[in-house]
Amino acid sequence: MYSNAAIFLCKAGAYAVTGSSAMLAEAVHSVADIVNQGLLHVGINSSAKAPDAKYNYGYRRERFVWSLISAVGVFFMGSGVSVMHGVHNIMHPAPLEHIWVGLGVLAASAAIDSYSLHVAYEALKTNARAKGMTLDEFVRSGHDPTSVAVVAEDAAAVAGCAIASAALMATQHFGSSVFDAAGSIAVGGLLGTTAMYLINSNRLLLLGRSLGPEKMRRITDAVRADPVVEEVYRAKSEELGPGTYRFVAEIEFSGSRVVERYLDQGDGAKREQLHGVFRSAVEEGAGSGDPRALDAALKLYGEEVVTAVGDEVDRIEKAIVRVEPSIHYVDLETN
Repeated sequence: MYSNAAIFLCKAGAYAVTGSSAMLAEAVHSVADIVNQGLLHVGINSSAKAPDAKYNYGYRRERFVWSLISAVGVFFMGSGVSVMHGVHNIMHPAPLEHIWVGLGVLAASAAIDSYSLHVAYEALKTNARAKGMTLDEFVRSGHDPTSVAVVAEDAAAVAGCAIASAALMATQHFGSSVFDAAGSIAVGGLLGTTAMYLINSNRLLLLGRSLGPEKMRRITDAVRADPVVEEVYRAKSEELGPGTYRFVAEIEFSGSRVVERYLDQGDGAKREQLHGVFRSAVEEGAGSGDPRALDAALKLYGEEVVTAVGDEVDRIEKAIVRVEPSIHYVDLETN
């Protein structure tokens, strides 16, 4: 942020000396970068807040929100102002002065922005490797929209310096400020394109994307393969934040297999325990004619079966997270 502030002051000074529209566009670009970096920082801090009573799943989507606001800022502040000023100067051309001052400032800015782009790009590649993804997969996954926004804006900054430099050199060579104005419009178009890409990317993330057909198929296949599961219905997933998902599904359990697994607990000790309870209840009921002992045994069995189903749900939920670690919340309902 401090380097961008220094670059802005240099570009603004160069604009004051040269009167170049392209230089003004680059100065506005630097202002947009400063504001956007501040907004992205706000998004990172906001998304780190823990879940509370108002937002049970936390604030992870805040990062998408502030990245979107940042992109909108680039579009209106950077693109809009640059294009409007370029059009104005085409309609009302004015001679430029001290063009070499502007070129020197742009060269220095390009060097600083290129270094910043290199650092951001390497960080993005490192994060992608940590997730076991290619760079393209990582960018598309939305795991780190803030870093993607930084790389996109740094790339636009380098390209913007190149465009503005070309515009100034063309103006110097041909003696026409129309090239300078066209450079301002081109820089605005570049910023607008970058902004629209970021706006659309964050819009899709805010909609709550699913894990995708392949991952969903892998999860449901794993659940269906479980011995106590008959079928999986209405499986859904939703992204709650960068790389954090919620999975919801309805499970049809095989009652006989659930009971069989329950009775086999402790090498069959649970089976023997229930057999003893029912034998005692039957004998007591047969002797006294009072069915309450049998009712109590049935209630005990019912409670144990409900507990067994709950245990199976917990086990399957953990298995789902093992299949897809990006799932942080699992909600399974019995069908």
